[in-house]
Amino acid sequence: MGGVRVGDVLDRWLSGEGMTTLDRITGSAPDVVGVVDRDLVTRYVNWTAPGLTRAAVIGGSVLDLVPPDYRELSRRVYQQVMDTGVPSRFETMYRDEHGVLIWVVRVGPIRHEGEVIGIITISTDVTDMRREYADRDRFFSLSLDMLIVVTPEGCLRRANPAFGETLGYQISELVGTRFIELVHPDDRARTNATFEVLLRGGTATDFENRYMRRDGAHRVFSWRATADPLTGDVYAVARDITDQRATEAQLRHAQKMEAVGQLAGGIAHDFNNLMQAVLANAELALLDAAPSPAVSEYLREIAGAGRRAADLTKQLLVFSRRQPLHPVRIDLDDLLRSLMNLLRRLLPENISIDLRAGTALASVNADPTQLEQVIINLCVNARDAMESGGRIAIETDTVTIDARDCELRPWARPGRFVRLRVVDTGAGMTADVRERVFDPFFTTKSLQRGTGLGLSTVYGIVQQHGGLVHVDSEAGRGTTFEVYLPADERPAAPAPAKASQATGPQGRETILVAEDEELVRRALVWVLEGAGYRTLAASSGADAIRVLAENAGVVALAILDVVMPELGGPDAWEQMRAIRPDLRVLFASGYAADRYRDRLPPDAELLEKPFHTEELLRRIRRKLDE
Repeated sequence: MGGVRVGDVLDRWLSGEGMTTLDRITGSAPDVVGVVDRDLVTRYVNWTAPGLTRAAVIGGSVLDLVPPDYRELSRRVYQQVMDTGVPSRFETMYRDEHGVLIWVVRVGPIRHEGEVIGIITISTDVTDMRREYADRDRFFSLSLDMLIVVTPEGCLRRANPAFGETLGYQISELVGTRFIELVHPDDRARTNATFEVLLRGGTATDFENRYMRRDGAHRVFSWRATADPLTGDVYAVARDITDQRATEAQLRHAQKMEAVGQLAGGIAHDFNNLMQAVLANAELALLDAAPSPAVSEYLREIAGAGRRAADLTKQLLVFSRRQPLHPVRIDLDDLLRSLMNLLRRLLPENISIDLRAGTALASVNADPTQLEQVIINLCVNARDAMESGGRIAIETDTVTIDARDCELRPWARPGRFVRLRVVDTGAGMTADVRERVFDPFFTTKSLQRGTGLGLSTVYGIVQQHGGLVHVDSEAGRGTTFEVYLPADERPAAPAPAKASQATGPQGRETILVAEDEELVRRALVWVLEGAGYRTLAASSGADAIRVLAENAGVVALAILDVVMPELGGPDAWEQMRAIRPDLRVLFASGYAADRYRDRLPPDAELLEKPFHTEELLRRIRRKLDE
């Protein structure tokens, strides 16, 4: 430098107009600007912190302005900049009565003729900025919602822990990957279209798609997203609504099943009345058709078809929960063991069946006949799904469902249950089939192989028992049906003995028949008169009261239809008892007794239409002989 000392150059630069110029440039700056010589002496500062003056700071060591814990760090940075001429920076933290202050000090060289003659420092208070960053980062990390930042090229630039945990990945595994690869294949086209809208400046609100978990399951997300107009990065927040959508689907399914059940029950009632007339007339005609074998065969075909139609109607009543229950405490394992021989006869040789009974199984309060129907229907459904053979496993255990379980399984409810699982290795179901599997008349089988009422009957029986039924299945991976029946901790009752089958007895008493359906009323009269009884007919409840009043001394028993115009059977019976307190009664209906149980006498007997002639005559004789 031609013998000129570095300090002299810095002195001249900071004297006179130089100092004035620095003050004009930096005097109103929000940052603290300083000049330090090679001896780390402060030669200039535009302003100082409260409690200090420029006169006190200038001429002192710059290290005196740094907290003790940061002095060695700052000294090394200053020295490095002077030795290399490369700018650098460091951070310091000050504590005062208001808390912690964070400053960032940027350090740059001052050169003269190629040599570093001093350094310039720019100190910035970043406390508020750092707190904002910290707040943002903490909320980003703690949020239960899923937060992601995606580059315009579609790569994940950032993701919060909730996003990774929901999908089963570490964040480090996700950053840099293309987000669309995590989306369910069926939803990628829609998702890409929405992403393009975001890149063009649009927004997404409540956009739903499915993301694939590492384990292969999928979750439903609802997104809100927008793009940064400068960088093009897309900022998106999502909520996992999988359970919410599942609950909504369960509710819609329950409402649909209830509506269909109401319709099915109404149809079954009317159909039962018609079938009662068909069966009664066919059976009566058979008695007079002996001279003509061909006619007898035709009538037997009519009666057989009628009985199958009646069985189909009973399934509709089960589905609509209008079939009466006759519950007893039973051991489900005992019931299953008694059914195994029957189940094996239902299965072809290429399908094996295995019972895996639970230990210390609780009892259930259930109708054993209807539970048998549940088990048989599930096994027949499994059989039809395994045309090339396979295995069926029937498993039982006692389980407790708590609130946490209900969060994971929206279809469940808390309680202690006996669980029946029927697992097959068959073809499985697609999601669409799984959604409709319990719908009545829905079937994937050919027209000759099923009515579509088997699984809907299972659903109706389980619901009527206060239980739960759930299906888990995927195409090509078999199917598992789970039936949950409320546990009854009391010991199981022995199975009731079957009543002996008796032929239809006859009699000579007078019977009052009250039935609003003329076909049914006429058929009942013919059946009773053919068995030797005298009959009086009425077309309504009010008509029955009138007929009884006129013949009170001779009527031994009344058959009352439950639903009739003017007065139904239960209401008519209240007035008829006043006329004849000792009059015996049988109620008849195409509906089940449960619908009217609170209006029927405690010991009332109900004939469920359509009933056979032998059953009718046996019930009448038993009632008269009590």
